[in-house]
Amino acid sequence: MTATPQSIGEVWQYINSLERLGWKLGLDRVAKLIEVLGNPHKAYRTIHVVGTNGKTSTTRFISALLEKRGLRVGAYVSPHLVSLAERQLVNSVPSTEQEFCALVARVRVAADEVERELPEGERLTQFEVLTAAALLHFKESGCEVAVIEAGLGGRLDATAVISSDVQVITSIGLEHTELLGATTSAILREKAAVIPLGGHAVAGALDEGLKAELRDICTDRGAECRFVGDDIVVLSDPRAESFDVFGLFACYTEIKLAVLGSYQRANAALAVGAVEMFCGEELDAGQVRAALAGTKVPGRLEVIGHQPLCIFDGSHNPCGMEETMRSLDQLLERRRLIAVVSILRDKESEKMLEALAPRCDIVFVTQSSSPRALTADELAQILSGLEDGPEVFVDPDPRSAILSAYRLATSNQVVLVTGSLTLIADLSRELT
Repeated sequence: MTATPQSIGEVWQYINSLERLGWKLGLDRVAKLIEVLGNPHKAYRTIHVVGTNGKTSTTRFISALLEKRGLRVGAYVSPHLVSLAERQLVNSVPSTEQEFCALVARVRVAADEVERELPEGERLTQFEVLTAAALLHFKESGCEVAVIEAGLGGRLDATAVISSDVQVITSIGLEHTELLGATTSAILREKAAVIPLGGHAVAGALDEGLKAELRDICTDRGAECRFVGDDIVVLSDPRAESFDVFGLFACYTEIKLAVLGSYQRANAALAVGAVEMFCGEELDAGQVRAALAGTKVPGRLEVIGHQPLCIFDGSHNPCGMEETMRSLDQLLERRRLIAVVSILRDKESEKMLEALAPRCDIVFVTQSSSPRALTADELAQILSGLEDGPEVFVDPDPRSAILSAYRLATSNQVVLVTGSLTLIADLSRELT
């Protein structure tokens, strides 16, 4: 397959012309694209990571654990912060923009061939093209295993073209209800659809009803299913630097993480269980400690500066925001927040702000570059309806908003940028 030489600018123009939010019923388009590319995903084993929150962190933890075992590991994550090239990593190193654009230029040839056979007006989506590019990249990079994070749902997500060895369900909460269903049960079924007959599934801590439902799904499919909280246990004092994990085969002690947030300990334990299941044996304890201690997750409780303390956190739904607040309560004790917030229109913004507002002295409402972002005025209106809410400033420009937050912050206040990964990405670009 030979691509016509294209400049980086031409490739980006092509990528940006594709529908970014497409989620069309059926996997026919992406399956045809993968087939034209020679089914690259069959060249290595895979672990599929689905769920509402914690997917990227868990994917990165799993990748690091496998790398420490001496494997060459691909990881596909989304969304990105600064560049789409960040979404595909080999041994934790993302592609360069040049590598990424050269790859997409080649995939475009296959995409054009597939689109000639599609009904008039129908095109591959951006996520489908990027998924195919990542799968091809992992083959050409000699990966022995790839950890693949789903974009949306599971059953009809473009990543469902893989035949995974292990299926990981991180958590279940209400999200994209217009596409995935109006209940957590419906959303679980969409995500659990990636578990094949005879599959090997490991799940985070689910409520008892969802746990029972997932057990039934796995029983019907003759699949193994293990759970954090039952089969994988975290022994943890939130104020202690280290914690222990009782895995499927062994206990791993004195684990420390580079990333902040008590919820990351559960994600790390889930990753340990997934890798034990993938390998079918006890892991080397020293490798586990080294892998988890060295894993970074950009945009998740990430400390950006210290004077004042500034934290970027991409929590973008109520469950995520509640977990962030719990973690900050443990990490910062009584320090108050000045928040810079943007939230997408299809999220439960009121519930997110209800979790955030009580911890804040001041909230700067702003607007990220996403076309789905609520306006700053709309967010201010929601905050005005909350009882005993913080002082609110409206500034549609994220850069201006964070600079104002910096100027106002006292020694006992923390600047928190949150509500949307797009907002984090916008401000990350400002810092590079």
